[in-house]
Amino acid sequence: MNNKTTKIIASAIVFIIYIAYQFFTTGELPNLGGNNSPKSTKNTNAPSKPKSFGSDAAILADLQSKKLIYTKHAKCRMDCRTISKNEVLDVLENGRINHRKSEDQGGECPTVAVEGFTDDNQEVRIIFAQCDRVTKVVTTIDLKRKYNCYCE
Repeated sequence: MNNKTTKIIASAIVFIIYIAYQFFTTGELPNLGGNNSPKSTKNTNAPSKPKSFGSDAAILADLQSKKLIYTKHAKCRMDCRTISKNEVLDVLENGRINHRKSEDQGGECPTVAVEGFTDDNQEVRIIFAQCDRVTKVVTTIDLKRKYNCYCE
């Protein structure tokens, strides 16, 4: 293969990876700007996903870089569901973002749903509020077990 062919193949591979990444992170193919492109191929009956507000790694790094504050509600849910502060930190560091449960409401503190496992193997979702100066733990949810928590 000559140098020009190698560059074309490399460019095509990068393009395919980009398309696949966009599809798997947003659930939609990117609009590549052609005049014949449909305005929207989105199923209007499907539940809408929140707007993307950065790469997952950047979002998690931003959440981790700020002081962590626990709301009264989060403390109550953590106590009821036996989820410790160390486990919250571990999920924040090692979990994955659930974009369907996250919301970028255009307000001051979009919420980010991070899912992972605790030390005792509870599968949990922790909702963080991504504020300018702090990260708030809004609530903790055990995804497999129901609890009778009485939190105000």
